[in-house]
Amino acid sequence: MQTLIAPSANFSPANLRVPPTTKSEEGAWGHRMAAYLRPDDAHPIQVQTLRKARMVVTRLRCDTGLSEISAPVPYEKAFVVALQLRESPFHELWLDDRPVAVGRYPERSVSILDLEQRPSMLLPNPFDSIHFHLTRTALDEISDDYGASRISGLSWPHGEIDPVTNHLGLTILPALENPKHTSMLFLDHAVFALKTHFAQTYGGMRAPSIACRGGLAPWQERRSKDLMNERIESDISLVELANECRLSRSHFARAFKKTTGHSPHVWLMQRRVQNAKRLLTESESAISDIALACGFSDQSHLTKVFSKLMGAPPGAWRRAVKC
Repeated sequence: MQTLIAPSANFSPANLRVPPTTKSEEGAWGHRMAAYLRPDDAHPIQVQTLRKARMVVTRLRCDTGLSEISAPVPYEKAFVVALQLRESPFHELWLDDRPVAVGRYPERSVSILDLEQRPSMLLPNPFDSIHFHLTRTALDEISDDYGASRISGLSWPHGEIDPVTNHLGLTILPALENPKHTSMLFLDHAVFALKTHFAQTYGGMRAPSIACRGGLAPWQERRSKDLMNERIESDISLVELANECRLSRSHFARAFKKTTGHSPHVWLMQRRVQNAKRLLTESESAISDIALACGFSDQSHLTKVFSKLMGAPPGAWRRAVKC
């Protein structure tokens, strides 16, 4: 049962100074969101940020909790979907300077903030969470992409766990910690899947049946595969592939998987592994050089993907083949 918690003594959200807006970082994400939470030398916040496909992903960690109420987040036509990586046993929340009912947030639970309500919060306990910052404009684009009605808002039951957001959020987590090991195509796919899930599960978006069309036309399949093969040593985005096929991102991603049985990212990883197998067999090149030649960021990246697909690391696979 939730109870209404009154603001702590001596705190007044409406009177707190708001951090100034910077041209390089607008909106409640990244270091700017951390600044609203009012960290200091004794209560530092670790920030990791990833901007991708009109959604910003920020991980905020604080091992001490914060002693002051946050500054009100300025009015913004956007939402923050928060995935708790650590249990939050207690916090206080204000929306438009009014206290609202809050309660415990278990580890892996999801919460949503509507930034049009100028939220303020007090987080006295250690926290670790991933924030997905999504503007209303981005939500409108998703609805338009699917031919669905516009979404009026996002909501989710307090403290409930969403397995899909958990899975996709934890999939993106390594990209926050080590971006160079993550392909652009993979991130595009994961972020697009998250945005679509938010729109459907939290916003109630229902796409008409016409959105579930068939696969790619033969020329589209050839063009998308040719483009990925041409860029096998570098990176490519979902937007570029969709544009080449004259499709929206959502239609292209669905149609490519229906045609090939794999997402564009998985198909590209398989092609890179095939190239790596050929070089491992036909040359004496170092595995680190083969990794770069096949579009992997380094040897460890190749080893991770190769082992997953082939059941053995590239060095062991090469020795077995050449025996």
